[in-house]
Amino acid sequence: MVYQALYRRWRPKTFSAVVGQEAITETLKNAIKRQQISHAFLFAGPRGTGKTSCAKIFAKALNCTNLQDGEPCNQCPNCLAADHGAMNDLLEIDAASNNGVDEIRNIRDKVKYAPTQGKYKIYIIDEVHMLSIGAFNALLKTLEEPPQNVVFILATTELQKVPATIISRTQRFQFKRISNDALITRMKFILDQEKITYDPKALSVVAQVADGGMRDALSILDQLLSYDGTNVKYEDALQLTGFAAQEQIEALLLILLKHDPAAALQKVQQLLKDGAMPKNILDELIDLSARALLALQADIQTQFLTSDFIQKLKPYPQSAFSNLIELANTALTDLRYTNQQRVPLDVFLVKACQEDVPEKAALKSGVSRSDFDALNQKVIALTQKFQERRADQSVSVSVQNTAKTPEPSKSENRQAVYQVLEHATRQDLNAVKDIWPDLLSTLGVSQRALLDVLEPVAASPTKIVLKCQYELWFERANKDNALLEHVTQEIAKLTKHDYHLVLIADSAWLKVRQAFVESHKKELLAQKHPTAVQPETSKADDEKKEEIVTKAKALFGDAAHIHD
Repeated sequence: MVYQALYRRWRPKTFSAVVGQEAITETLKNAIKRQQISHAFLFAGPRGTGKTSCAKIFAKALNCTNLQDGEPCNQCPNCLAADHGAMNDLLEIDAASNNGVDEIRNIRDKVKYAPTQGKYKIYIIDEVHMLSIGAFNALLKTLEEPPQNVVFILATTELQKVPATIISRTQRFQFKRISNDALITRMKFILDQEKITYDPKALSVVAQVADGGMRDALSILDQLLSYDGTNVKYEDALQLTGFAAQEQIEALLLILLKHDPAAALQKVQQLLKDGAMPKNILDELIDLSARALLALQADIQTQFLTSDFIQKLKPYPQSAFSNLIELANTALTDLRYTNQQRVPLDVFLVKACQEDVPEKAALKSGVSRSDFDALNQKVIALTQKFQERRADQSVSVSVQNTAKTPEPSKSENRQAVYQVLEHATRQDLNAVKDIWPDLLSTLGVSQRALLDVLEPVAASPTKIVLKCQYELWFERANKDNALLEHVTQEIAKLTKHDYHLVLIADSAWLKVRQAFVESHKKELLAQKHPTAVQPETSKADDEKKEEIVTKAKALFGDAAHIHD
């Protein structure tokens, strides 16, 4: 019997078997149960997240003669014909190889014929963004007003390449990357059914490399089974993927924090000998440093393999981790421009170990431990006071060619946020939030770790306010011109609209937002009563208050808390 790949053998046949897209599958099931079927759907998202599988299940359910709570029965003649690719009313088209005008015209000529086996004639066009401009134009009219009982399902991994005229004629479903936990759970289920033993740590490595794609995860599992058909081993996963063992990366991070260059070079030499690649070592160090920083500063629960790892990290300052991330990012950039992959990695190790932490320098200079602790406490207290005063000023603006633009003054910074809030709308904010998962998917591991602490909190038709969760990361993001330019460009692609970015620290955002609402309140009162405000409550006062509340909710949504 011919071997069939795992991802093909275990392709979902019902909505309930689709992993990580519960909101989408429930919506499609309810549409079928209520007989509210649109004429065109657009499934967009990263590769291997279930777009084509959902399209096939949905198409099968539309023509199933024995529906089970919105699910296809997989037993009736129509379901069996669809599973075997023998149903005349279900046509699958690969736009990558059939992207011309003639192919679309052929579809346009045939849609007028009624379905022969089922209730609906269904066209699934995969990788629809590959169609030519002429093909898109030929599809427009048919997509807008198709004959009765014809359904189009378009799938794409690059939504930004699909014309807005096509998107507006469809119901759009945004597929998200599948979480590592969901990938691991599904892989465990499949391997248990296949009666294959596995090391749970090996599945963690596979999930990390798959980057949210179930098909990629199962393809890697297939490769691992080539080593040993009855067992998935951790060592094999490391060798095949080029990822270093997490325990070794944790040990390397501790060595770098201790500033021991000889031990660091020796550890990396062993990792490279075991099959790890320089890029993967740097990526894992960045990911580990970011998770460690969040665990220490924000008390976010995360799992480490080394016993008491988080306790071993507590003596080191926050700046040590951010410095490692910055140096590793620089090394990753250098890797792109050289064939000597080992050189940027070695330079990174040396630089990381050259940085001297304040405590180590103080103790070397002869300062006693008690004096150092007392001085350190004073520094912490002064830093807190400084940050409180600075919080109201922690606003920055990102524009084109930031490096060549003079740094704005404090009043200009606050005014930049005010300008956004003056024209902010809920629609613009929702538009940005809707594409935020897609934006994250375009970034590398290190950039994604930084962008994870940024959150869109307000948006006007021309600008977006991004709140940064941590003061130190706010400063780092503000200096990362390459990241800000990339984010600006990707937002423009995904939203089909140009925005400028305005960055603000979390603590400053609360104060600026409150100050803006107060100033807006005074403006409304001045407009209604140019001379004086009467102390007595009237109907006009209630209307003014309601207008203020409405404006605040329009700007900030659920974040606005109204107190009488």
